Amino acid sequence: MKQDLTQRSDQGQMSFWDHIRELRSCILKSLVSVVLGFFVAYGFSKELFRILRMPYDQVYQKVFEQTPYLINTSLLEGFIVYLKVGILGGFFLASPFVFYQVWKFISPALKNEEKKHVIPFVFLASIFFTAGALFGYFVVFPPSFEFFLNITLQENIQPTIRMDDYYRLASWMLLGFGASFEAPLITLYLVFFGILSPTSLLRAWRGVIVGILVASAVITPTPDVGTMMMMALPLFGLYGITIILAFAFFSKPKKKP
Repeated sequence: MKQDLTQRSDQGQMSFWDHIRELRSCILKSLVSVVLGFFVAYGFSKELFRILRMPYDQVYQKVFEQTPYLINTSLLEGFIVYLKVGILGGFFLASPFVFYQVWKFISPALKNEEKKHVIPFVFLASIFFTAGALFGYFVVFPPSFEFFLNITLQENIQPTIRMDDYYRLASWMLLGFGASFEAPLITLYLVFFGILSPTSLLRAWRGVIVGILVASAVITPTPDVGTMMMMALPLFGLYGITIILAFAFFSKPKKKP
């Protein structure tokens, strides 16, 4: 592994400031792509927000048997929330290009045969990110919202939720679930690059389990164990699949040139 890392460092001819300039360039290009995506998504911001609040509306009707209302506490709140929805939608639209910029930034440290994986990486990263967000939306949102609403059900308390508060909660969960589902893909590429080994993944299972539980507790909004485990169990499964794939495809030592 040391020899492999040395070869990588020898291949990279960029100085520290070259890397900083490249990082700045990648960030700026990513921001431009998100802005372009925003101009597309903002035209549908009201429709997107209706979709975003749909799990809450359905659970609210189930618990209170009436249609929920979100409130504004300032004249500009609705406008600002729709802007934020446009940015969130723009980020999802631009995510393939953002992942491409991530690959572009790390590619100088890769070997020529490894650089050819740009298309699979961008495609898989986009799929995993979207799958994680959809998992949170369809699987975790409903029970989480139901847990919150049931807390005050018998206390003659009518939940009144600000539009911006709901957006912040929902967007944080979507992005958190999307980012967490990137972990298996990143891990497999680290094994492919020789930075990690399948055996090391297997040996680190205790630390990985603790890390997944901590991340799940941070991402999920409810304090109950059930909701946290709804986040953690799929990640446990992905971790197991990652180990199996690592041993199946990358367990053989690479031939030395």
